[in-house]
Amino acid sequence: MPGPLRVSWGPALCTARPAHPRSNPVEIFFEILLVLVAVGVLAFTGLAVKKLYQGQR
Repeated sequence: MPGPLRVSWGPALCTARPAHPRSNPVEIFFEILLVLVAVGVLAFTGLAVKKLYQGQR
C-alpha cells in the first residue's frame, strides 16, 4: 500500500507568525470580555426560560 499523496505548491504566502497567538494584552482583555458576555447571555437565557415556564405549572 503506497504512502499518502503529497502535493506541494511552493512556500506559504504568510510565514511571519507571532511567538504566541494571544501575547497582546489587549487581545487577552477582549477574549476574557467575550467569554464573560457569552456567560452572561447564557445566564440571562436560562433565567428567561425559567420565568417563561414558571407560569405554566
